[in-house]
Amino acid sequence: MNRAQTAGKIAVLLSTYNGSKYLRQQLDSLYGQTHPEIRIWVRDDGSSDSTQAMLEGEQAQGRLTLLGGGNNLGPAQSFFKLLKNAAATEADYVAFCDQDDVWDTDKVERAISMLARVPADIPAMYCSRLELVDENLCHLAYTETPRKIGFGNALVESVAVGCTMVLNRKAVDLIASNLPDRVVIHDWWCYLVVSCLGEVVFDKSAPIKYRQHETNTIGVGAGWLARLSRKWHRFFGAGDGRRWMSGQAAVFQARFQDAIPLPDRQCLDAFVRAKSSLRLRLQLAMSGDVWRQKRADDVLLRLLILMNRY
Repeated sequence: MNRAQTAGKIAVLLSTYNGSKYLRQQLDSLYGQTHPEIRIWVRDDGSSDSTQAMLEGEQAQGRLTLLGGGNNLGPAQSFFKLLKNAAATEADYVAFCDQDDVWDTDKVERAISMLARVPADIPAMYCSRLELVDENLCHLAYTETPRKIGFGNALVESVAVGCTMVLNRKAVDLIASNLPDRVVIHDWWCYLVVSCLGEVVFDKSAPIKYRQHETNTIGVGAGWLARLSRKWHRFFGAGDGRRWMSGQAAVFQARFQDAIPLPDRQCLDAFVRAKSSLRLRLQLAMSGDVWRQKRADDVLLRLLILMNRY
């Protein structure tokens, strides 16, 4: 890679929660990155194991910076707190990081190289495929490459997994100045914002070993049965899954209405207004304005729209 393409300070944001079992391997993979200008910011989200003590030891050695206030906020708000902090620094890029994965040594350098091809005045986000591995880092599978990225997809699902994300400075400022109180999850919100108001750069390589284990707070799941079970509980369980997509879309509309390009504004308008009209839901379900990546999921989406459970 051209070193001019990979220059810049990057803040790696790590939110931890009872992660002591795998945290050491993740930290070592961050310390071993080929990109030279990395600063690691960590916020512990109320761990009851030895995670906090481990992080304090790393901070004492000058290897990372630990933010104060370890009350439990949940993943989304914990990462948003880290992002708000990073926006106040001189970082040129920001990356989200999970506690139990392992990054390839050139993960950061590769992401910055690809983002550097986007003009600096455009909000941009890098994301990539993942290598799914078991607890011992043995290969299980690779996640798929999305067939079509865009705002109509971001309204109904996220193809950008948070631990793969790297944001340029323009995207950091845009997102950090418009943080919502409630979203589905932080990475989906970032994908939604940048897919509408900037540029998403997807890397077909898989520079992260994404560990699958029984204590995952969030995970994509390697098996179809696990994915089906998760979707069933999300959309047909007793919780508020039926409002996840539309609620997040309404928050996005309220915060960015004036900045949204006209075609996306019309799509968003139809998506939000269809909640209160069967006729509009029929139109939305039959249109190609919104879509999910997998054909079966796309059929399910249209069923959910008709049932008003989106």
